[in-house]
Amino acid sequence: MADFRIDIISDFVCPWSYLGYRRLKQATDQLGDDYRFDIKWQPFELHPDINSQGAEREAYLSKKFDSLEKLTEATHALQQIGIEEGIQFNFTDKDILPNTFLAHRLVMIANQRALGTQLALELYHAYFTDGRNIGDVDVLQDIAQNIGMKSEDIEEAFTEKSKIIIEKKIKRFQEVDIVSAPTYVIDDKFIIHGAHTPDSFFKVLTDIAKNK
Repeated sequence: MADFRIDIISDFVCPWSYLGYRRLKQATDQLGDDYRFDIKWQPFELHPDINSQGAEREAYLSKKFDSLEKLTEATHALQQIGIEEGIQFNFTDKDILPNTFLAHRLVMIANQRALGTQLALELYHAYFTDGRNIGDVDVLQDIAQNIGMKSEDIEEAFTEKSKIIIEKKIKRFQEVDIVSAPTYVIDDKFIIHGAHTPDSFFKVLTDIAKNK
């Protein structure tokens, strides 16, 4: 039996973070029952400059990609990858690109209640497939309630204390040069950057397990 702790540093508007988890899950499933995984979700803000109201996705990302045409090409390529990997990426010209700081606070509390992965996946699905604004408090509360989070835990996520903790976490990751998502930290020792293939994740995990 080998136990792993995996910290997933990601953002819920990052498609590669979503794809990366799906691929990691395939690798951990391949390893079977002889391995146990303690997964904790950690905050990363892909677009920290977006305000609490969010921004129009097309307008904002068109600037990042230098043109709407390039954004459209990248979007279509992403959707094709999603089809191949079982994720439905839906986008419209009315989509809001949210600020995800509140979502990270909620997931931090969910981690403590063994609901982190369930909430993270619901947030990804809500944003990428259902087109919901996961920067909106009411939307976040609805998603959290639907996975069984208690009212007091949801309220805790929106306290000043949780705000300070998430700010410190984001700052700490920046200080150790974690500047992209997704990033995976295994057993506080090994760092993997990017959404690798399931086979690549499998090899890394088995190599680490040999030395446990």
